[in-house]
Amino acid sequence: MDSYEINKDTCAVVTVNDKITKVVENQDEYFVNKSSYEVMEDSCTYYGSSCEGRIKGTKQILGSNYKVPIIVEESNEIIFFPTESASNANCIWLSLNNIKKYERSNGFTKVIFNSGKELIVKMSISSFETQILRANRLGSIIRKRKGE
Repeated sequence: MDSYEINKDTCAVVTVNDKITKVVENQDEYFVNKSSYEVMEDSCTYYGSSCEGRIKGTKQILGSNYKVPIIVEESNEIIFFPTESASNANCIWLSLNNIKKYERSNGFTKVIFNSGKELIVKMSISSFETQILRANRLGSIIRKRKGE
């Protein structure tokens, strides 16, 4: 597959290598012939912005500069957060809204999605929780600004 747009069923955008990304949805999985950052960029562009623009906006909103979450699509509050710096080739992007729970797993974090699918991410549970908090804070601030 040469292109993919993130949607409300997208759970994770996982780097396989610098030219192939695995996209995990609630019911399906796809391989896209692009890097994970390119998949994120294409999706942000599809919804009217750029990944860099979304990152810049989040940095301004949250006052954070590292591993910031982004709103890929606003009306459905599709918020993703990275496990590494967005520029890192090994970065995995996770959907805030599709995470059911997470737990410690041999020094890493096991993510369980609403669909029951699981994914091990190479980050500590405390770093993962920080990312969850940032993503939730971003969503909360955006909802307040929209008057919800």
